Amino acid sequence: MGFLTKWGSAWGDIPLTTGRIFWVAPSNYTLEGRAYSSSDNHDGLSPERALTTINQAVTNATADVGDTIMVIGANTFAATQTISKAGLRIMGLPGGPVDAHAHGTRTTRYGTTVTTSATADVFTVTAARTEIAYLHFVPVAAKAGINLAAADANIHDLTWNMTTAANTATFGISITGATARPRISNCYVYVEDNQGPFLRCASATGGMDGGIFRRSTIVLAGTTAWDDVIEITTGVDNFLVADLDIVASSGARIGTAVVNVTGNTNDNGVTVMRCMQPVGVLLTTATATSDISLCNNYIATINGGTGGTLDTV
Repeated sequence: MGFLTKWGSAWGDIPLTTGRIFWVAPSNYTLEGRAYSSSDNHDGLSPERALTTINQAVTNATADVGDTIMVIGANTFAATQTISKAGLRIMGLPGGPVDAHAHGTRTTRYGTTVTTSATADVFTVTAARTEIAYLHFVPVAAKAGINLAAADANIHDLTWNMTTAANTATFGISITGATARPRISNCYVYVEDNQGPFLRCASATGGMDGGIFRRSTIVLAGTTAWDDVIEITTGVDNFLVADLDIVASSGARIGTAVVNVTGNTNDNGVTVMRCMQPVGVLLTTATATSDISLCNNYIATINGGTGGTLDTV
């Protein structure tokens, strides 16, 4: 067996990181059968000396040198965790994908949970090139799991629980930056009742040019219709929605549309391709048909029907 280091191995494996790793854990946690206590007075550079907040880890980290913040356990933060230094990676312990040979959407939650006890967004991202992965998000009522106000975020391999009291201002991801250009993929989203859209692109500071949301599964449980899965408003261009599987229980449906671009008037500003949704669910709604492009999207039919119909609306 080759000698293993964080730089790779004797077999030429790709390095895991070129920076430091800061550990974050609940105030009391167990590691290899031993009990530990986290503290923001620790340096966080070992799992045995974990910090209590991601905010402190960001303070200790250095921008754009490959630093990683590893979060373990079930974490309830007392305030929003602000990612204010560029190029940081915030990750939980990775779990296996659906296919052992390729990443895909998990249906079981990731083991590292992040939520907040405050009326606040769980994460607020204000720095460019942030990567967030392998976490289970539980947004609180009327707030977002991730409030994204910075460019070029890579958000992937996450599970989401949006089952708080129904509130149309509860978002999974709220994109508020003018040039966010997010790359969002491999999410499993479980929603009950009429929450806010899982993904809301609504920059208050100008248009968002670019971005993708792809390869994810969204499940609507409960008995109440959900207005939208994705809501895209003024000033968004070159945004791609692809390879989404939408599931709804027998008692609930998506009410307005899976992708609602009403108010976004850029011709062909949003493209939706290879998405599949339940029977009786409208895929898109727009101010004008030219505002959205469709390619190979299908709506299910009841058993005994065609097995799926090309969606042109």
